[in-house]
Amino acid sequence: MRIAITGGIGEGKSTVLRMIAELGGTVDSADLIARDLFATEEIQDSLREAFGDQASDPAWLRAKIAASPTARRLVNRILHRPIVEAMAISTAQYIEVPLLVEAGLVGAFDRVWVVTCGPAEQRRRLLARYNDPGQVDGLLATQLPTRTKITFADEIIRTNCDLDSVFAHVSQLVRV
Repeated sequence: MRIAITGGIGEGKSTVLRMIAELGGTVDSADLIARDLFATEEIQDSLREAFGDQASDPAWLRAKIAASPTARRLVNRILHRPIVEAMAISTAQYIEVPLLVEAGLVGAFDRVWVVTCGPAEQRRRLLARYNDPGQVDGLLATQLPTRTKITFADEIIRTNCDLDSVFAHVSQLVRV
């Protein structure tokens, strides 16, 4: 059984994935796959062709994507297929897929777990991480609201509580 872990940026997906790994689950992440692909010559060439030499800087590219829907679509076109191919051959049971719904990949998994902390907590976490309200707004605009993702959920994991409570919930789910 393959389970997708999804939710909005800053809602705790990576934390939940680490908990699953601690519990002995096999895990993978579309973000880590993308990071590995980003370093490949083929992807770097495509990004430089699309955006120029500065595209090799992840921070520059992240800001560009947050500021420009056109740039986001272009990066997605470059990375989407290789990421999907890598996820398809992954042997992990649990895969973190932030853009699961947006990419139309819900049907590629047996179950969907949505991680959420609520919009106010999500914004607070993102402001603490990026310290730039404009960048936070841009990043949030690139994703569907989590309330939409929840409509696809087989399980909802709430992370707007202490980590022990989140771990207890995740432990119950992993044992099932």
